[in-house]
Amino acid sequence: MFTLNVPEEMLEKLRSMREEEEDSIRLREYKLGGGCSSKFILGLGIDEFDEDEDEKIEVQGVPFIAEKDFLLKHGHSFELSFNQNKEVLLNATESDM
Repeated sequence: MFTLNVPEEMLEKLRSMREEEEDSIRLREYKLGGGCSSKFILGLGIDEFDEDEDEKIEVQGVPFIAEKDFLLKHGHSFELSFNQNKEVLLNATESDM
């Protein structure tokens, strides 16, 4: 099981995005750039729940999923926020390492 702290403003946006979708909000890792200057960031996607590979939680009616390998790598506690440009930020708040 993992935990996720989500501001109400973001939950409202996610609920409206999901009105036409049955899928869950996936916590995931993205690779930015290429070669020596590439880096990994955490972010969100929309995806189907895989019972064998994923863990799932619900935050005030919004379903979130994460691969078990993702949780082993990044921990089990996360928070969502907005940066100054209103872009979504996903941060691991506790590492299992």
